[in-house]
Parts: sequence; C-alpha cells; structure tokens
Amino acid sequence: MKKNSLVYYVKHVLYKHKLWIIFFLLLIAHIFLRFYQLEDRHPFGWDQVRDAWVSLDIIENNKYPLLGMVAKGNAGIYLGPAYYYFIAPFYYFTNLDPRASGIIAGFTSVITFLGLFFLVKKMFSLKVAFFAIFINTVTLTSIGFDRVQWSVALFPLVSLAILYTLFRIVSGNPKYIMSLAILLGFSFHLHFTAVFFPIIILLSLPFFSKTKKTLKYILISIPLFLIWLLPNIIAELQAKNVHTGNLFNYVGTYYHGFHLTRFLQLAPDAFIQFESFLFPVIKILKYALLPIFFLIYIHRNEYKAKIFCYLVFLWFLVPWVAFSTYKGEISDYYFAINRYVVIAILAYLLNFIFEQKYIIVKLILVVLLCVYAYFNIANFFSSNGNGGLKQRRENVDKALREGKIINFIEGDPESYIYHIYTRKKQKD
Repeated sequence: MKKNSLVYYVKHVLYKHKLWIIFFLLLIAHIFLRFYQLEDRHPFGWDQVRDAWVSLDIIENNKYPLLGMVAKGNAGIYLGPAYYYFIAPFYYFTNLDPRASGIIAGFTSVITFLGLFFLVKKMFSLKVAFFAIFINTVTLTSIGFDRVQWSVALFPLVSLAILYTLFRIVSGNPKYIMSLAILLGFSFHLHFTAVFFPIIILLSLPFFSKTKKTLKYILISIPLFLIWLLPNIIAELQAKNVHTGNLFNYVGTYYHGFHLTRFLQLAPDAFIQFESFLFPVIKILKYALLPIFFLIYIHRNEYKAKIFCYLVFLWFLVPWVAFSTYKGEISDYYFAINRYVVIAILAYLLNFIFEQKYIIVKLILVVLLCVYAYFNIANFFSSNGNGGLKQRRENVDKALREGKIINFIEGDPESYIYHIYTRKKQKD
C-alpha cells in the first residue's frame, strides 16, 4: 500500500488516535444511554419534585435555602444546600419545566464519566481507566443509577476523589489536604453517609507525614472545610439549635451498639456494590474480588500499595461497622460510598487479565465483555419505560382538558406540572 494513499493516511490516523477514538465512542454511547427516551424513562418522583419546587422558589420567589435535603427520613437533620444551587440554573433555562430534571441527571452522568476516567487513570493507568468507563457505560445498574436526578448521583465520584486525595496525602503530598477539605465539605451536601469520611480520615492519620508543612496545610484547610458548613450553621443559629437536638435524638433512638451477629448479617450489604456489576450466577464472587485485588495489587507494586489497600479496605469496613450499630432501615444506595471504588477494582482486575501474554486469554476476555455489554444494553431497551415524566404530563393534560383542578400535594409530580402549566394564568 502506498504511503501517500488516502487509505494509508486514514489507517495511520486511526491507529495513532485509536485510544481517543475509543474514548469518544464510549462517551457517545454513555450519553445516548442516559438521554434515550428522556421523558418516557425519567423517574420524576418525590425527590425530584421536591428539588423542582425549591428551584422554583429560588428563581421566582428569590428564596435562597440555607438547608438542603433531609438527611434521613423525618429525622429533622439536613444536608447542605449546594445541590439546590447546582440544579437551579437548569430549571431557569427550561422555564421551570420538569424536563430539567432529566437533563440534570444526564449532565451529571457526563461529569461522573469524565471524573471516573480521570481519577482511575491517576490511580492506576490509562488502560484501567478505559475498562472503568466501559463498565460504567454499559452496565444496566449504572445506567439506571445515572438516569435518576438526585444528589447521590455525584456522591460516588466525590468518594473516589477523596480516596485519591487521601492516598496522595499519605504518600507524602500534604498539599492535597486542601483538596481533601474541599471535597469533604462538599460531600456533606450530597448524602448523610459523608459522616463516614471523617472516621476514615482519622484512621488514616498515622500515615500522614509529621512535618510543619503538613500542619500548615491542615490549618489552611480548616476554613476551606468550614465554609461548606456555614449555611447549616447559620440555619442552626436561626432555629436555636433545634437541628442539633434532632441529631442527638435520632442517634439515641437508632444506635444500639456493635453486635457481631448484626455485623455478619450485613456482609451481603457491605459488598452489594460488587453485586451490581455481576451476573446473578456469579454474584457469590462479590466476597472474593476485594481480597483478590489486594493480593494482585500488593504483589505488583511497591510498599505504598499496602497503604493504598488499607485505605480501600476502610471504604468497605467503616460503613459496614457503622451500619452494624444502626437499627434503622438500610437501603443499597447507603453503600454508594464505594460504588466507584468497586468499578475501579473491577477495571484493574480486567486489565490484569488482559495484560496476560496469551492471546487466547485476551480474546476470551473481549468476547465475554461484548456479551456482558450486549445483555446489559438489551435488558435496558427491553425494560418498560412507562410511568415516567411523559406519563405524568399526559395525566395533567387530560385533567386540564376535563377542566379539573389538581391541588398541591407535597411530592406529587402532577401537582407541580399542573402548577407550571397554569402559573401564567394564575399570575394574570
């Protein structure tokens, strides 16, 4: 083939930029699977309706909240309000239309896609990062997780970022303490399981370098962390410490101490994020994958690998032990703290298999990953999209045609849609 031919040139460009081509193909697939039939499949439920009303208050009534979502049920404990200010611009540019919720979910998923790729690349390698975004793109549970608009969607990425910064700190880079403080503060605006991070950090302190530079960055980082808590502090002062009282009452009600039996009962939940990425017939492997990763990673890396594995272990152990002392209801997303950590571990193990010298091993892995992608995506397309935002709109349209009034009900999607459809008439 002549070197100056068009075919030769195209092949050369494709080969030279093959990794970027794969990256953008995965990104396109990711975006498509998150935005496909947006209104038909987007779950516009209680949480999304609450966020929509708050955004309306910010945009139309100039009410700027100092408190975020309720941390747990009706406990009277609140997260920070940052997520509300993140979603409000989307509602502004869509004129408060509820489709903003689906757009937010899709936009957030793109952020987490890029963040996952960047962090896994930094923690391991470029090839591992490709495996990570592949898993996250095609797995049915990941698609479902990303298509829900809620603050928890950002939490796994923030958790992985905290793991990365914490490892950089214990590896002798104390300047990352400032990044850790910012991420830690932001995490308290996303989900109540952020309370596990301070425990993990305390258990990591023995590996911090004992230098003046470390102390300097700790002192600088204190205000960087506290500024995230400032809205809650102001709200607490205005409420005369009622939220603090609610916190102590909640802990007193639901804390029952550590019991080994309860600890063992929660083992399936502690590793449930592994289960999300495995076919049902091999879900039992969720207990083996973490120790396998530790053995391989420590064998192939230097001394600091042991510290890294210790940190990863804390990401599983601390929530496991903490929830063992809790007698309330536990949901699977309470363990979202290690969701992206699990993806990173699976990606590392897949890359380890792919790096084996035998071609047949590589071919089998590629075939299995293609089968994995096919079944997950096929299940996504075959799933029922009814009951989403589109159905809610149709119900409201029908009510309007029949001259019915939909009264306000907290958390009811149709009452919000009805208000948006009729608010111009109400103003007139």
